[in-house]
Amino acid sequence: MKNSRHDAPVLPRGRVANWTREQLDKLSTDDLRALRANAEGLKETEVAALCTDILEHRPGVRAPRAAPRATPRPAARARKPA
Repeated sequence: MKNSRHDAPVLPRGRVANWTREQLDKLSTDDLRALRANAEGLKETEVAALCTDILEHRPGVRAPRAAPRATPRPAARARKPA
């Protein structure tokens, strides 16, 4: 039995880097987030950074949240009445 996956042409690395800002601006927010995640996974830092920049400038879209801290922050101390 022949595996069609191995018959597919192999594309060169770096093909993600062919994106332009104009092309990325046309994508929906969900598509842009997916592209950013894929670019980060492929170590395409320029494309990921461009996606992040575009997302930050879109109305109603917040930047991704920072990862949770490994250790919790200490509780705030109560103030003594003056």
